[in-house]
Amino acid sequence: MMRRKLRSAIGLAGLALGLGLTIGAVSHAGTEPPPLPLDDFETLDPTNEDIDVEQAGEDYDRLAALVVASTDASSFGGGSSLTGPCGGVAYSYAENGDRIDAAIDLGDGSPPIDLMGGGQAFTSGNPFKVDTQGIVAYYGFMPEMGDGPKDHSWSIETAGVSFDSGGDPNELGNNRNAGIVNLKDDLPFKFSAKVEISGNLTSDLEECKGEGYVEFEGDGLLGPAGIAGLLLLGGGLGGLLFNARPAMTFKG
Repeated sequence: MMRRKLRSAIGLAGLALGLGLTIGAVSHAGTEPPPLPLDDFETLDPTNEDIDVEQAGEDYDRLAALVVASTDASSFGGGSSLTGPCGGVAYSYAENGDRIDAAIDLGDGSPPIDLMGGGQAFTSGNPFKVDTQGIVAYYGFMPEMGDGPKDHSWSIETAGVSFDSGGDPNELGNNRNAGIVNLKDDLPFKFSAKVEISGNLTSDLEECKGEGYVEFEGDGLLGPAGIAGLLLLGGGLGGLLFNARPAMTFKG
């Protein structure tokens, strides 16, 4: 259980602190950036249950370089944020295997970036989309180089409800995590809802704090209060989006 919480925490910090977080692309040229070749970065393959964390980190670095060259995230507005020494990338896949969303955070304090649309990710107007019967694959770091968060604690909340928290001494100083989550295994039924989430991770390092929106796509509507209760029963959004089965932590 302690290792599972550690995996959840590092993945959470790396992706949105709430992944585990957009309208109008802004590029250096003032125009819409060209589509990124996401198929060239297949380390986070949704069918791969043994992700190479080191290779995922190398792919992240190459992808981040392309994003920096095409998108000025520092000019984005409010609606989502991730601050502190953490970042990462997440891909969301439908039940049929089609990629439905992808987002990256560069770990520089700017908001996360929509890899499929080019604008700001995890906002109310452009939430990170997940299929309630699909898969999320992710890679996250805190920090990108050096020891990870030791003696840390973290929490996530939505609709004013704190629904997942944990911590770990992390004596080895692991600083990165990668894995996949099959939502079909975690959610009891299909539903549709857009959820605002926020979270923080405190440790011996600078605090990581994040906020943003995730949209669950399925049959039937569920309001914020209902989904907060569902997530409490299901183990929390951290468990759903950032607690890989299996996952691997790695010190780089």
